[in-house]
Amino acid sequence: MSGQANILIADDREANVIALQHLLEPLGHNVVTATSGDEVLRSLLRNQFAVILLDVQMPIMDGFEIAAQIKKREKTRHIPIIFLTAVNQDPGDVFHGYEAGAVDYITKPVEPWLVRAKVAAFVDIWLQHKRAAELARDLATADQRRQQALQINEGIVQGIAVAKMALELGDEERALDTLDRTLMAAKRVISHLLLDHVDTIKPSDLRAIS
Repeated sequence: MSGQANILIADDREANVIALQHLLEPLGHNVVTATSGDEVLRSLLRNQFAVILLDVQMPIMDGFEIAAQIKKREKTRHIPIIFLTAVNQDPGDVFHGYEAGAVDYITKPVEPWLVRAKVAAFVDIWLQHKRAAELARDLATADQRRQQALQINEGIVQGIAVAKMALELGDEERALDTLDRTLMAAKRVISHLLLDHVDTIKPSDLRAIS
């Protein structure tokens, strides 16, 4: 699937960060790194992430505490978190991690193919959700355009009918004025539609047609 996603790696050991960056490079996505809980939370304020690789043994604020903070925030609570942990991790800690919001665990030293496969799966899901949201917006815009096109058509028909009636009553000036105002308003709205400025169309523009 086309598109690029952000992946966050959080580990206080530079060697681990470099190794993870290297093994994720073939995926072709943007990798952001953090070495502390504060850096993680700051990164989440600046970017959207498809997945977070989070080391359990972090200084000051450990991985469980960082995950809890991430899950507290409405904008970040749905980001999947994969914990990176030692082979001899206590089962109680694993349970604690899932309670904190982890979706998976990867033990160190990591298997490159396993990390890539799991990260790629979560990135694909994120990209699919992103594309679905874009399609929903496109459909909403298309429907808005259709409604506005119908209003333009109805307004022009009504304007012509009023002008015709004015002519039949011998009021040529009113007929010409009505036609002029109807066509000018329609032209203004159509110009916005052609320039893809749907959101800038004012209700008064549509009312002016009718």
